[in-house]
Amino acid sequence: MNSLGIIETIGLAAAIQAADAACKAANVNCIGYRTVGSGRVNICFVGEISAIRTAIEYGISVVKSEQRLASLIIARPEESVVAALQTLKGRGFYLTHKPAVFKAAVMPEITRSHENKEQKVSIKKGQKS
Repeated sequence: MNSLGIIETIGLAAAIQAADAACKAANVNCIGYRTVGSGRVNICFVGEISAIRTAIEYGISVVKSEQRLASLIIARPEESVVAALQTLKGRGFYLTHKPAVFKAAVMPEITRSHENKEQKVSIKKGQKS
């Protein structure tokens, strides 16, 4: 069963450090990040619930206490939650190479929108698609 994990830090460097540690600690995939404002950065992970718990615990343990804000684990997230994460930065590689992680109805739409964006960019650059 797939789950969602989130780590919130202050600063991008702390977020990268947490993401690296989390991905090394367990078999999870980082699906992207979001800057919230005031230096806050949220990093999202997907994977099995036990792997998410291990990854989140290890990810927050390597970040300094003053840079660590919050963490969240959601087992079996609702499809609307996954749909809300469509605007995450850094999600292109994950969706083009591992589209079957969530079997929610929104996944084909996300993949299609990503492919359409790539086609539009290549057309703007004068390349044939």
